[in-house]
Amino acid sequence: MMGEMSVDYQIILVASAIILLIYPAMLLWGYLKGQYEDIEEAKYRIIEMEEQDAD
Repeated sequence: MMGEMSVDYQIILVASAIILLIYPAMLLWGYLKGQYEDIEEAKYRIIEMEEQDAD
């Protein structure tokens, strides 16, 4: 029974480490792909599209 507990903790530890590494990797990927360069543009593009549709 004690061996089963340690295996469970090892699985949780590995899963936590994977999640911990995925998050900064995704942030780095987004930064390198330029996802954070112009975050305001989409807002203004939507407003312009609505004004064009209203005309």
